Amino acid sequence: MKRQSVLIFSILFTCLCLPLTAQVKEVATLDTLSILTFNDFHGSFVEDGGVPGAGQFVQMVLDEKAKHPHTIVVSGGDNFSGSYYSLITKGRPLPEMFEMLGVEVSALGNHEFDWGISFLVDSAARYTPYISANVTTNGSDQPDWIEPYKIVERTLKNGEVIRVAFVGLITTETVYQTNPVNLKGLQFIHPLGAAATQTLYKLKKEGAIDMIVLLAHIGSSMRNPGRLTEENTKVLPYLEGIDAIITAHTHEVVLDKINNVPVIQVGSLGKYVGKLLFQVRSEDGMREISFLSGDTLHTSAGRNPEMVELVDHYMEKHQLNRVLTVAKDDLIHNRKINQWEYTPVGMLVTSAYVDCFREKNKEPELNELPVIGMNHYGGIRTSIFKGEVTILRAGNVLPFGGDVVAYRFDGKRLKALLQEGRTNSTGYMQVSPVEMRLKGDQVDQLYWTSPEGKRMEITDSTPCIVVLDQFITAGGDGYNTSLFDTYGIDSFNAQHNETTRTFIDYLAKQKTISTKAVLTPKVIDSF
Repeated sequence: MKRQSVLIFSILFTCLCLPLTAQVKEVATLDTLSILTFNDFHGSFVEDGGVPGAGQFVQMVLDEKAKHPHTIVVSGGDNFSGSYYSLITKGRPLPEMFEMLGVEVSALGNHEFDWGISFLVDSAARYTPYISANVTTNGSDQPDWIEPYKIVERTLKNGEVIRVAFVGLITTETVYQTNPVNLKGLQFIHPLGAAATQTLYKLKKEGAIDMIVLLAHIGSSMRNPGRLTEENTKVLPYLEGIDAIITAHTHEVVLDKINNVPVIQVGSLGKYVGKLLFQVRSEDGMREISFLSGDTLHTSAGRNPEMVELVDHYMEKHQLNRVLTVAKDDLIHNRKINQWEYTPVGMLVTSAYVDCFREKNKEPELNELPVIGMNHYGGIRTSIFKGEVTILRAGNVLPFGGDVVAYRFDGKRLKALLQEGRTNSTGYMQVSPVEMRLKGDQVDQLYWTSPEGKRMEITDSTPCIVVLDQFITAGGDGYNTSLFDTYGIDSFNAQHNETTRTFIDYLAKQKTISTKAVLTPKVIDSF
C-alpha cells in the first residue's frame, strides 16, 4: 500500500513538472471580424425621396455594429461634397456623424478636393483619417497630410490582437473630374506600380499584419466582366496578400469575388451599407483568417434622434425648406436617361446664367450681343421632380458651387466649344436655346433668338458672350482651356456670382416650371 502511494505521488509530481502546453492542448478560438462599408455619401444628410438621410443611415450602421463585437467601419470616400445642404453647412454634421459611427479610416475621393486642399487638410482630414497611396507631389513623395495606409487593431477572445491594414487608392480620373484649380501641385499616379505594389511590399517587410484590404475610390460594376472599371486597376485582385477590395466612385451596388478576393461597393448617398464577414481561427499560436460572407444591405432602420436633431437644426437655420417655385411635371436630367441630350434642367441652369449676366453685367453694350449660357453635363446632379421646389431641392441640382464666368467669343470659337460639348465623354455640355445646323456631325451654322424674338445667324465673325461654369474654363472634364485665354469679362467675373445661388435666385422668379415651357436647343441635320 505504501509502495502504491509512492507510485501515485511520483506520477502526479511528473505531470505537474511537465510544461503546461504538454499537459493541455490549446483549445481553438473562433472570432468573427465584421467590416462595414459605405461610399459616396456626398453629404446626403437630409431624408428626401429615395435618400434615407443621416438619421436612418446612422441607426442602420449602429444596428449592424451591435451584431458583432469586432466591427470596423470604413468609408470609400466622397464624403462631404455633393449636396447643397453640405455646401451651405461646410460639411456639417459629418464630424458628428463619423464620431457616432466610429469611422476609423476613409479612402480619399476625387470630390474631397471640391472645396480646395486647405479645407481638406485643415477641416475634413482632422476628423477623418484619409489614406491614399497614389497621391504624390512630384511623382514619388506623398503630401505630408496623408498616409498610404492605416492599421486598425482588434482584440480577440483569447486576448491576442489582430491587425488589419487598409491601403488607400484614388481614381486617376481625379485629374479631370475635379476642378484643376484645386489640384495644383498634386499628381495621381498609376494605382498599381508605385502605389499598391510598393505599399504591399512595405507592409510585408514590416510583418505582423494579419489582413490587407484595399480601400479604393476606384470604380467597379456588376455589368463589367472584370468588375473593376478602370483599365489600370484590373490586376489589383491578383496581387499577393490581398484579402478584400472595397470600391467606390461609380455609385453602383457590387458584390462579387475576383480571384477569390471579395469586391464590394454599396451605391451612394447612404442608400446601402456593405458588410464583409471574416472568421478568425486561433490555435497553438497560429491564426487562420477566411472570408465567410458579404452583403449589401438596403438602409432601412429607425431614425437616430440625435442625428435627426442635428440635421434639422441646419435645415431651419438656412431655411432650406422654403419653396421657390412649383414644377408641373418631372424635369429629367439623368445620366442613364438623357446623357446625350439637351435636358430641361440643363436649359433652366444655363438660362439662369444668361439672366445673371444681363442683370449684373456692368458693360451695357455687351447686353446687345448674343448671350449663350453653358454648363458641363456632370455638374448638374439631379432632376427636378413634380411638386414644390424648395431651396434644398434646387440647390441639389448644382451642389458643388463655383463661379459663373463670362467670356467674349466670336462665332468661330463658339462653334468649336459647342462641338467639344457634343463629343465630351461625360455627356452633352448643356446650352441655353440656340439653333445648331450640322454638317455630318460637325456644328456648321448657328442661329440665336434675342429676348425680343429677333432671330439672327451667328457667323464665324459675329461677336457674342458665353456665360458658363468656371469648371469648364479651368479644363474640367478635359475641356480646351485655350478657348478662354485672355477673353474674360473682368467686370463681371470679379463679382464671383456663385452658380448654385444664381440658379436658386432664377427659380425664385418663376411662378411655375415645366418640361414643355422650357426652350431647348434645336439641332438640325441639314446635310
